[in-house]
Amino acid sequence: MNFEQLNFTTYCVGNLADALEMSAGQVYHMLRSSGILRDYILPCYDTLHTFSKEYIVDDLIQCMKEKGVLA
Repeated sequence: MNFEQLNFTTYCVGNLADALEMSAGQVYHMLRSSGILRDYILPCYDTLHTFSKEYIVDDLIQCMKEKGVLA
């Protein structure tokens, strides 16, 4: 993970935590344990970081629901 990817991951986790009213630690654990971080956020960084905050949050929430980490 390079600096830009780390910065983007922090951005995603923080915004998801705000949207889901959860701690950043909980959100990070959910993304990491579900594989979303490794299999989606990092490989798709080049594309994902060009979208709006709202789009990214909605997209990641949908991914989390599909993976069963959110109801």
